[in-house]
Order: sequence, then C-alpha cells, then structure tokens
Amino acid sequence: MRIAVLCLAVCSIALMADKPDKPLRTKDGPILPRREMLEVLGAAQKPLLADFYWLQAIQQVGRANTDTEYRDVYFYADLATDLDPKFRYAYEWGAITTPFNLGREQWVNTDLSSRLLTKGLAALPDDRRFMFQLAYNKMTYERDFKGAADLLMTLSKYPDMPRYLPMLATRLYAQAGSFDSGLGVAEMLRDSAADDESRAFYEHRIKEILRERVLTQIDQAIEAFEKDHGERPKTVPDLVRMGYLKFPPQDPLEGKFFIDRRGRARSTSGLYRLEMYEDAKKKELQEDMAAGGIFVDSEGAQ
Repeated sequence: MRIAVLCLAVCSIALMADKPDKPLRTKDGPILPRREMLEVLGAAQKPLLADFYWLQAIQQVGRANTDTEYRDVYFYADLATDLDPKFRYAYEWGAITTPFNLGREQWVNTDLSSRLLTKGLAALPDDRRFMFQLAYNKMTYERDFKGAADLLMTLSKYPDMPRYLPMLATRLYAQAGSFDSGLGVAEMLRDSAADDESRAFYEHRIKEILRERVLTQIDQAIEAFEKDHGERPKTVPDLVRMGYLKFPPQDPLEGKFFIDRRGRARSTSGLYRLEMYEDAKKKELQEDMAAGGIFVDSEGAQ
C-alpha cells in the first residue's frame, strides 16, 4: 500500500510540476538536516520523513546528468534509511541509480552503492536481492572476488536459487587466490552429488582449481624472472632450470604448460584460465589465438 501511494504521488508530481530545481549543496553533497535534529523534532513522523527524502532521491535522479549529481542520490537514500532502517525500496533505488559510467566501462560512485547495500543487509539480513546486487558490485566494480564468492555461497543455501551459484563461487575463489576455499566448495559439491554425471563434473572442477593454483605459481615465477632479468622467460622449463620453480609443474588435467605472447602461463588442457572473462578479456584471448601466441598442439606447447 505504501509503495502504491508513493508511486501515485511521484506520477502526479511528474505530470504537474516542472523539472525540480537543483538543491543547495556543498562540494561534498547536498545540504541536508542533521540526523540528530530529525530524530528529536520528527520522532513521531519518521516514516513520513523517510518517504519525503526518498522522493527527494527520485527527484535527484530526474535532474541528474553528471557523476556528481548521481552521487547525490546516495545522500538522500542514506538519510531516508537512517530514518526508516526497514525501507528496502530506498536501499535498492539508491544502490542501483548511484553508479555512473564515465565511458568505456569506467564506473564511479560504486563504493556508495555497495555501502547502501551493506547497510541494507545489516537491517534486512535475509534480503536476497541485496546479496546478489552486492555480489555483482564486488565482482564487477571492486574486483573483490572472494567477497563476491562468499555472498554467492550464502545465497546458494536459500531454496529456489540457481544451481550455478556455487560453481561461479569456485571460479571467483580461484581468481581471488583463495584456492582452499574453492576446493572446499567443489569437494562438498562432488561429495553431495546425486548422480555420476554431476560427480564427474565437480571432480573436473577440482582439477581445474588445482591447475589454476599451479598456473598462478608459474605466473609468479615469470614475474620474478622478468624483474631480475629485464625480460620474460621463453619457456616454463627455463624457469625450472634457473631455479624460479623448484620442480617441473604437473597439470592435474594432463596438459602441458607454456607461456603465451603476453607473458601469462597457460596449459594445453584448457586455454581459458579459471577467472571471469568479460568481453575485453575474451577479445584479448581471441587476438592471441589469431596471432599465434597460443598453441594448442603438443609441439607448440613449452
């Protein structure tokens, strides 16, 4: 009922009013009353005040054109949720609308979006939409892959959640370097699998995680070699011969390790590393393959 009344009010304002004037602000954000003052003066009217500042947030989106103006949405939503900590629409609205794309996927204000979602989860700890959006923020904007994986694992325990969440979590744990966490999840999924096909699938993921751990060790050896010698090593055996790797690395999936033209470790058992592949990284991999920087046969592997 509350959301319906507010939506009607917003529509009425939009039909009858001109574009709202810009609020008074400092360089840090809009000028708003102190929370402590509102707590005292409006103690009996907190829900109404919360609605008022949520409407201010909606109006701010209507007049916003720049990253700074979209950033101001956060302050209205933050104040509204201070006044009414259970006002989930204000959390969600602010978190979705605050981020701003400067171009070429350079996003700003994402920290404020995550701050609202974290605040919302403190007040509404079982809100799955908040969890999923915060996991997306951590994965996409903050590159906090472990934090995103932890949230996805929490989400996966709720009924009717997509079955792919735990497997996405294992990929994120691997990308974060939290191999033990990823292995623990994959082993749990394997041991609880209801059929042989699923069990084999999870067993393969375990080997992928183990392979990614070795690839990461090779990457570190490549970096150390380049730092010492001013150039990249040509082959993985060079790293072993010169002491940067103690032993010849073994691929759990029986591939051969090599160094691609960008100086990254790869294996012939699977050219895709266990990491998130956004469009730019997929394009990079395709360019490498087209340029001959990645080999898939045993003769090209090193």
